[in-house]
Amino acid sequence: MSTRKAATPPTDRPGQNKQEAAPLKPALKLLISGLLIFHLTAVFWAPFAFACNVGGSTSPLADPIGRWLHPYMAALYLDHGYFFFAPNPGPSHLVRYKVEFADGRQPVVGTFPDLKTQQPRLLYHRHFMLAEALHNRFTPPDAPPEPTPPPLTASAIDKARFRSQREAYTRELAAWRHQRRQYEALWQAFEQHLLSGHGGSMVTLTRVEHRLPAPYEVTLGGRKLDAADSFVELPESAPPEARR
Repeated sequence: MSTRKAATPPTDRPGQNKQEAAPLKPALKLLISGLLIFHLTAVFWAPFAFACNVGGSTSPLADPIGRWLHPYMAALYLDHGYFFFAPNPGPSHLVRYKVEFADGRQPVVGTFPDLKTQQPRLLYHRHFMLAEALHNRFTPPDAPPEPTPPPLTASAIDKARFRSQREAYTRELAAWRHQRRQYEALWQAFEQHLLSGHGGSMVTLTRVEHRLPAPYEVTLGGRKLDAADSFVELPESAPPEARR
């Protein structure tokens, strides 16, 4: 029978140097604290700015700071759709498509997002975001109206006002062209994906808005959330009489 003594942890020898982490310099601590405060402010400010936007009325405090923080919030996707989870969410949007074939086959008709066919839930959510992205990018095909020049006999004040309007129109026109190109590129990407996926020759897309009923319509009238008339097809351009 042998006896073992419990091992004792080694003790530091006299004169042995202990390596300790050097404390952070005050300037570095201040910098790290400032970055953390800035980041937490950006995380807080997106829902705060949305909460201040009630009935079209905005906050004189939240809006200017929100615009200043927007590049950082957008880069980290901190300003995503809080409206969807708010107490008063807006309507959702879908895309209906019809793929036709040159050989006479029956067309393929569908809608996305579609919870019945797009599983797991993450796949449905992906299609939901694609439909919302297309709607958010919508830009009318008609350019903004050009300001009417004043008559030759106009006063200097009217001529200066027209020059200011002309400069604003030039900026607005450039922004419209850029946004319209983005919308058309996204639209064409959807078309190409559906054509290649189904092997079709032509595809027709339609944006659809699913409008929510009022609370009393559900509680008192028994209206269904998926009632057929709550899905409204959205036009891509204004009717001719509205352009006059």
